[in-house]
Amino acid sequence: MLQITICDDEKPQVDYIRKLVNTWAMESSLAVEITDFNSAEAFLFAYEDNKNADILLLDIQMKGETGMDLARRLRDENYNGQIIFITGYPDFATEGYDVGALHYLMKPIKEEKFIETLNIAVSKLRQESRAFIFPKPRGTVKVSADEIMYVEILSRICILNLTTGIEEIRMSIREMETLLGDGFFKCHRSYIVNMKYVRRVTKTAMILDDKRELPLARGLYDSANQAFIKYN
Repeated sequence: MLQITICDDEKPQVDYIRKLVNTWAMESSLAVEITDFNSAEAFLFAYEDNKNADILLLDIQMKGETGMDLARRLRDENYNGQIIFITGYPDFATEGYDVGALHYLMKPIKEEKFIETLNIAVSKLRQESRAFIFPKPRGTVKVSADEIMYVEILSRICILNLTTGIEEIRMSIREMETLLGDGFFKCHRSYIVNMKYVRRVTKTAMILDDKRELPLARGLYDSANQAFIKYN
């Protein structure tokens, strides 16, 4: 069941968002559970016991802690769900990208755009639930696609740089690129990056959320930008 959380201090807005979500879920044949909170503090109190929010529909300007502050705190705690800002203030769009927000929807919400954004969020969640079984000298190892930040090739050893550490897999980079598929981008002959963790693209590098820089091969800047727009 898809867990969707609304955090907004305006009850009419919460009721309207609930209605849109329920309509979308019914038309998409999705089972959803919706919870709502009227402040960041109330959300955080409940979050300590239940961290299963898949999609967070978050207002920015609330009494007490702002929605942007809440998003930063969640990302610092490695929250991997989809954050969608819903607000009447256009001034925070740039900050929204800094916390890996999927989208920034302006009030009053346009139903068509809202549904489109929810569909993208679900697509990303499904992609992140993918997992790979890699052969090892003494068995196999299962790695979630969402765990892989980037892959570096040394000879025929692919080094998986994970959110939890490192795994070494004997495989060519071409085989690895084919296996990983959608959501990953070969930015250099020796590197494949998970677009989920890319914060910025320059002419010569792809910069990750943790500020690590992976080299971007000459001639790939336009393709890298297109991938960044598609997956972020």
